[in-house]
Amino acid sequence: MVLLQIAMKFSLLLTIPCVAFLFACTSTVPSITPNNNVALWQVNSLETIAGAKVSISGDPELVKSGQDQVVRFDGDGDRLLVDANPLGDAQEFTIEIFFNPADAYPNNLEPRFFHIEAEDNPNRRITIELRLNDKKQWYLDAYIKSETSQFTLIDPNKVHPIGQWAHAAVTYKNGEFVSYVNGVRELTGQVEYLPIAAHAKTSIGARMNQVHWFNGDIAWVKITPAALPPEAFTLTK
Repeated sequence: MVLLQIAMKFSLLLTIPCVAFLFACTSTVPSITPNNNVALWQVNSLETIAGAKVSISGDPELVKSGQDQVVRFDGDGDRLLVDANPLGDAQEFTIEIFFNPADAYPNNLEPRFFHIEAEDNPNRRITIELRLNDKKQWYLDAYIKSETSQFTLIDPNKVHPIGQWAHAAVTYKNGEFVSYVNGVRELTGQVEYLPIAAHAKTSIGARMNQVHWFNGDIAWVKITPAALPPEAFTLTK
């Protein structure tokens, strides 16, 4: 009887982490405790994102990914233009984005899939982009520009497989600009970020001027007005 009870307890201990793992694998949207300082943009609507109005270019689709709904971009004119600047007047920040790029080589070599800019001041902007190669791989390209400086974080040797969900993040604080993929620090550089105007908009799926289209799925974007360490990232498996 004692051996049976021990066996049952051991079986239960094995089951709990397995169930948690399966749940994590079936959800692409993180569970985040509400915080007025953190913006979680679930990219699951063609009308609004986090309460902000969305303008559509092309024919982006709502598709299911596990338990969740995400937006699929076809790399040929699909874009969401969000009438909001999630960075506000932040002097430091973290931008995280969860996405699944398709193999669009050689038609879409340089997809720009997240871009914040005010129409009346193109000298201040931030973009998160990808570069694709002919080996079904991508590498990250992150860029900050202001009137005083600009810098691009990019390395064609830091590649990742196409067709898999991935987490990318950039942080900025006191002139240090850092990029991460799946929680691993990749590159760093020095640049002076100047806050982008409050009336700026955010382009998801293409560059602001509607070029360099993204082919794949985007589940969410998270913006925190602090430079988080990687252990504080919201890594969705």
